[in-house]
Amino acid sequence: MKGQILAAFLAEVPKDEENELLKWEALEKEEKEKEDEAVWRLLTDGASSEEGSGAWITSISPEGVKLTYAIRLDFENTNNTAEYEALLAGLRLAKKVKVKHVEANTDSQLVVKRFHGEYEAKDSTMAQYVGRVKEMTKAFKTFKLEYIPRGRNRKSDALSKLASVAFDHLAREVKVEVLTSPSIITEEVATIENTQETWMTPIVKFLKDGVLPEGDWAARKIRVKALQYELIDGELYRMSYLGPSLKCVDNEEARYVVREIHEGICGMHFGPRTVVAKAMNVGFYWPIMYETALEEIKKCDNCQVHAPMTHRHKHPMIPVSTSWPLQKWAIDIIGPFPEGPGGVKYVVVAIDYFTKWVEARPLAKITGEQMKRFVLDNIICRYGLPMELVSDNGVQFAGKPFKPWCE
Repeated sequence: MKGQILAAFLAEVPKDEENELLKWEALEKEEKEKEDEAVWRLLTDGASSEEGSGAWITSISPEGVKLTYAIRLDFENTNNTAEYEALLAGLRLAKKVKVKHVEANTDSQLVVKRFHGEYEAKDSTMAQYVGRVKEMTKAFKTFKLEYIPRGRNRKSDALSKLASVAFDHLAREVKVEVLTSPSIITEEVATIENTQETWMTPIVKFLKDGVLPEGDWAARKIRVKALQYELIDGELYRMSYLGPSLKCVDNEEARYVVREIHEGICGMHFGPRTVVAKAMNVGFYWPIMYETALEEIKKCDNCQVHAPMTHRHKHPMIPVSTSWPLQKWAIDIIGPFPEGPGGVKYVVVAIDYFTKWVEARPLAKITGEQMKRFVLDNIICRYGLPMELVSDNGVQFAGKPFKPWCE
């Protein structure tokens, strides 16, 4: 439709006006080609001192118009990182005004040689800055980075040092800006939706669409479990009797919640029970809360180093076994107790290892003779001669007359 209207318009325009129209189109095309081929120059410099850090950019248009731009860097810097911040700020400025050909100049030989690959950036921070510069230069058709001696860049050098100290009085003539974070951490992050099935998936499907898993037992289990949950704005929540509904999270989110509560900004390195209680108080829920908390707390380095520990040597447990009843007996003395009739205040006890049968007798005195009398009357005369007697090697069992009598 536009083409037909334009053709009808040109058919009605007189010859002279048509020639004039074509002439204007040719001039406009020529101006656009000149604009596309125009080269912008950037003079950048950065400085860092104890009083602060600053950067200075001077952009020169093809017509020779100079634009001055100052930046105060409100984060920890070195001279090298300040030089990179100045260069990146200049590239962002050129990209904003849709420049296609850029020629940048800096008095930092290190920045230029690292960009051209002559020097290697061994520090990870410097490597990130070099990568960020190369990534931003892809927005231009042509880009050239050259080194100029400091003598030819005195104005930018002096202004960058001035901007690093204070630049309130410069705002009348120069555009000033405060950069609060490094340029290398402003990269875009692609959000990836987690489509993996979790423990919540069957419940959500049933509450949303009425879909049940295969099998009678599995379907019945989901029906019963779904009575405790509800969907709020598409999110699954567990209903609570006395408090608000708890937001359900998957295993990955649950581990993050445990780490934040246990060792986050306000974390006090609590145990698993306290972590689970705090997680429910802030409104989160997942089925195996205690197990997840215990697993994550075991990975905490600070808890491994600073937690109270017993330094006693651990010995493996030695099980005491027996093959048949009344073969092996354990014997010991307990007391003293409050005195009873006849002055008795001790009890001698024997337990069979196999049947756990107990024989006991109250005593007024605990001597070796009394132990011999107890074993003879309560064990040998009733059940026969045992193969072993296990004691704590007390005086009554390890000395006379009990030990020689046993032999």
